[in-house]
Amino acid sequence: MAIIKHAMRQTLGQLIGANNPVVTVPDDSQRQYAWSKKEVDTYWADIQKFRTARATGREADSEYFIGPIVTIVDEHKKGRSLLDGQQRLTTSTILIAVIRDILWRMGSPESRATANNMQRDYIARKAGRREPMEYFLALSLFDRDFFRDFIQDWNETSGSARGSEERKRPSHKLIQEAYSNFESKVTGELAVFPDEDSRLDWLDSLYECLIQGLVFVEIQTPTSSDANEVFETINSRGKDLSTVDLVRNFLMEKSSEESSKQRVNDTWRVLLDNFEKREEIERFLRHFWVARHGDVKSHSLYAAIRGELSRDFSKIPQVYSPKAFAAELESASLRYVDLIHCSTGVEEFDSALLDIKALGADALHPLLLAASERNDYAQLQDLIEACLSYYVRWTVIGTRESTVLEENIFGVAKEFSGGAGCSSIMRRVCSWIPDNDTFQSAFEEASLSKPSQARYILTKIEGKLRAEADIDDVFPVGSARVHIESIYPPQPAPQIRLDEHEAWVHRLGNLTLLSGRRNPELMNLTYPEKSHQYEGSTLLVAASTGIERLWDSEREQWSRQGIRARQAEMAKIALELWPDAGAWS
Repeated sequence: MAIIKHAMRQTLGQLIGANNPVVTVPDDSQRQYAWSKKEVDTYWADIQKFRTARATGREADSEYFIGPIVTIVDEHKKGRSLLDGQQRLTTSTILIAVIRDILWRMGSPESRATANNMQRDYIARKAGRREPMEYFLALSLFDRDFFRDFIQDWNETSGSARGSEERKRPSHKLIQEAYSNFESKVTGELAVFPDEDSRLDWLDSLYECLIQGLVFVEIQTPTSSDANEVFETINSRGKDLSTVDLVRNFLMEKSSEESSKQRVNDTWRVLLDNFEKREEIERFLRHFWVARHGDVKSHSLYAAIRGELSRDFSKIPQVYSPKAFAAELESASLRYVDLIHCSTGVEEFDSALLDIKALGADALHPLLLAASERNDYAQLQDLIEACLSYYVRWTVIGTRESTVLEENIFGVAKEFSGGAGCSSIMRRVCSWIPDNDTFQSAFEEASLSKPSQARYILTKIEGKLRAEADIDDVFPVGSARVHIESIYPPQPAPQIRLDEHEAWVHRLGNLTLLSGRRNPELMNLTYPEKSHQYEGSTLLVAASTGIERLWDSEREQWSRQGIRARQAEMAKIALELWPDAGAWS
């Protein structure tokens, strides 16, 4: 059970301020800034509701409880180490900085004096001319320098922060976006006031709500182990904490040596620097674990990792350590970045990775991650092509249970990690690919309502047609210049509307690609009125696949049989694009 020294009510002004112990986010236990626009907008809405209620003067509305925070208080050290509450305190500091900067830009002696006082009281100050800057909230090593440069190191003469630190991580972008978001909201609120006095009053009201009205419960613990236990308990009952953050905290807790903690931190730097979004890191961690241990759902991933690693780390003699796990995680992350960014350097393999990206076939990544640990990418070309055929035939066109495909792929990924050879895994994957008769029959009836999948299928057919026509130029089918068109229109005139309209609009035989700007005026016309855009198209999937069959000129009606006929011909092309197991026998 965790030891709790104190649990006390604290306003924001009592947590971060010149007369209070500095709050420091320790390097070995906390995540980087993670609030996106959604969380910042919710925070702002809550503050606005509270400010309005507080203005009524009712005692019940005088404070707004924003949640607990967890700190580590060591009697032999100054300040407090913050384990839980970083997002709220960082966001609050950003909003204070926005108020400070807007006050300065107002330009009056009163507004600038207030801005300077705000900076010194609740953001940062120097105790003396030659003393170092004291920061009332010190973030962890991942965000510390950027946050100081962008928010805290503010010049009272120029009224601006330094702004010289390079933005390196997703969290840095989120800090900037939170600032811009608040700046836009506050500026918008001030626009309705006719004079400076009214604007100063409104800013003062907002500032006072933050400093005196926001209330936390600070839970003080004596050790990081106690704090971690409280931290996990709180976050398991509220908004989910990132699995990546929980895993890092766990590894730091299990690292008994400084070199081990440093190795974990080095790995997390690599993760934060190489992935563009936090969601990508979360997905990587799950796929890394799945590749070694088989399927596990996102909501139970941390429990699975903690349980398995706890057993491994506690074995005597210890043969597996947090340092070793961190090293493996870092190595795998570099390969995973190559996979999701299609940047392995092997042209044919990267082209197949682009197909996976276009389809959103993330379920294939654990197998490729496991396979790439002991094989060159060029050696995996047959495997990735077989996986694509399996995915298209089973999921996209066959519309069969995607969970079955995932279980199969995750299972062989685990086998690969366990030492299975590429040839045996290849045989397993090929055995799951639906045969030609099944695939052709499904393709002839397929409807695709997902634009990304429809675009992918049509793009591959276009490529096949251009290759057969010996056309060398590469048309940018993936660009904004190319759009998907329903030949039989989504909103036809009532007299030419087909029965079971919805069933025919998304049929593959009714879809094509067109280049140029989409023309809504042409979209819903009859075929004769818009035939020129197909006949004159530079894309063969529009000009050379018998689109004219979709119109019955004698009856002046759209033709179901024409859609079927065109789709049947496309199905024959698809058999070559996504072959059955015989292609690799």
